[in-house]
Amino acid sequence: MMILQVLLLLHRCLTVQSTVLCGAHRAENCEKCPQGNGKAWCNGDCTWDQGGSSKPAACVPKAGAKKQRRGDTPKPKPKGIEYYAVLEVPNDADETAIKKAYRQKSLEFHPDKCTLDKDACQSKFIEVSTAYEVLSDQDKRKTYDQYGEEGLKDNGASQGNAEAMFRQFFGREPNGKVRMQTNQFGQTQFMEEGEEGPEENLYDDSDVIELQSEAWNIFINQRDEPWLVLFYKPNDDKSVEVKEEYKQLAHTFDDFVKVAAVNCRKQGKICHENSVKTFPAIRWFPEASGEPPEVYEGDVTAKLLGKYVNSMLKDFSTILSEKRQMREWIDSQERPAVVLFTDKREVPPIWRVISREFQERVSIATVLRCDKNGVFKGDLQREFDVRIPGIVHLDPVGQVGTIAEKFDSQFKKKVIALWLQKILAVSRKAGPAANFKEWSRTRIDAGDCGPDDGQFCFLWLKAGGDKKVEEAMRSLAVRYRTDPIKMMWVSVELNPSVLDAFGLENSDTSDSFIAYRSKRGKFKLHEGELNFEQLDTFVDGVLNGGPLTSKVHTDKLEL
Repeated sequence: MMILQVLLLLHRCLTVQSTVLCGAHRAENCEKCPQGNGKAWCNGDCTWDQGGSSKPAACVPKAGAKKQRRGDTPKPKPKGIEYYAVLEVPNDADETAIKKAYRQKSLEFHPDKCTLDKDACQSKFIEVSTAYEVLSDQDKRKTYDQYGEEGLKDNGASQGNAEAMFRQFFGREPNGKVRMQTNQFGQTQFMEEGEEGPEENLYDDSDVIELQSEAWNIFINQRDEPWLVLFYKPNDDKSVEVKEEYKQLAHTFDDFVKVAAVNCRKQGKICHENSVKTFPAIRWFPEASGEPPEVYEGDVTAKLLGKYVNSMLKDFSTILSEKRQMREWIDSQERPAVVLFTDKREVPPIWRVISREFQERVSIATVLRCDKNGVFKGDLQREFDVRIPGIVHLDPVGQVGTIAEKFDSQFKKKVIALWLQKILAVSRKAGPAANFKEWSRTRIDAGDCGPDDGQFCFLWLKAGGDKKVEEAMRSLAVRYRTDPIKMMWVSVELNPSVLDAFGLENSDTSDSFIAYRSKRGKFKLHEGELNFEQLDTFVDGVLNGGPLTSKVHTDKLEL
């Protein structure tokens, strides 16, 4: 009798209870898998049957799933949570299968998609994320396969990704450090420990613009001008140290560059979306909203940041250095021409901003390295009576050095912008730009008054700088600015062959005026005085059918 009892006891010890695998745990049968948590816990060897009119919904065995039977040799199972079951992948799943399963499961339990209660969603999301963290890392997976979850807990490896999980689940930065804690219902939850120290804005009473979420969307995400943004935390010593330098920069550039800041203790989501992890951090957001920001990596001082801002501001002005270059630039413009004369080696920030704002309305140029004292004047500075720095609106008809208007107010962006708007208003009222363009080989090759040009060309052959003649020509250009004709000038001193081509090599007059049909090779010389009345009568007579009787000698024309 004693022997029989011993054998029965030994048989019970060697056998394994019949169990099913459901998610991260085992149960005696599928009915006990949900454990009061609903169908989300019915997985693994089991599946959820929605039921029908004659039977209630229930957790039932999957087709083909097998229980462990008495007498079967049990497979060793890991201690704690079964991560393969959490992701519903086999133990020999490869990296691709694990990643695919994780994406599906993390989406299923993300708060935007999850149908369970808040705590259950969070717990399942942490479970799925932790499973992926372990199974996607070869070293952690090897440890887990050998020792189970307990083996990972010994060295804290399963907690290493807590902050990343938190960001993915809540879509924001955590308030301080994050730890995971199991509640009384066995659910794992995120716990924010909170940061110590102040959290109030540092720049509310300064020229720096403190940005919050709504302002960020309007000013940064939908921007049409560049912004400099500092990301900081008011409880971070380095962020506090740079406060005065950044305020000084904002004050210096307040007139023409947007300087802003984001308090990452209050606006954690903005900082997370911009991958800000260390403080202080500075980003340059270019004017095009589709372009990514540039990261500033230097020391945070007003001087260094000022140089950085200047280097990042785009310059839309034309750099001029000599008379002929300026003449060609003026003649190629259809808009008012405005030039800054500065002693700087680079275009100043304020002029870069002006050139960007007015690039489609005003033709803007810059003359660099002018001498403030007027002792060592450059080629162009000698031609203009202007104080350095100075801005002038050029006369398009007169010689280089002729000024239509000088800017003589405060050198501030808003004041300069108002002056340019006034010039534009006057220009619009006057109609199309009225000026003579320089006749050059480049223009002939482009078709202006060349062998294939069928329009009338009126050529002003300039030999000097007669102010009365220049005024008459300016009035003539205004008079015929809307007519389909071309008015050109050419220097006979630089291009003497022009006189030969039109038979004027022996002429005693200084300036000459000619009506020219280049396609026909015919021209007519104006023989009266070069005043507006007589020039107007000459042009009007030609346009109304007056014959061009002289033949041009194009073989002698060399520009």
